[in-house]
Amino acid sequence: MRLIDADRLKAAIHTDFSEHFTLYHDTDQTALFDMVMDDIDEMPTAFDKEKVIKELREELNLSDAEKERCARENPLQFDSAKGYANGIANAIEIVEKGGIE
Repeated sequence: MRLIDADRLKAAIHTDFSEHFTLYHDTDQTALFDMVMDDIDEMPTAFDKEKVIKELREELNLSDAEKERCARENPLQFDSAKGYANGIANAIEIVEKGGIE
């Protein structure tokens, strides 16, 4: 599954309908359907799940290092660093699920 820009898709479909009618002046729904399906396949991905997860994992690694530093230098800050790391870990899980329960 990939997320695409709905507005760009609607514009492409509108263009296909206009071009098809102008070129063929008929009701050949198969050709029109094929044009629309090609538009969908050609739509650029608007959200790169793997890239987002990679960036979150990098941030999590940084927060883990910060958590370790806080635990050594000032144990009172340890809880806030842990909470930040937990937030990033939760964000990774949400993205990995893709909004599907």
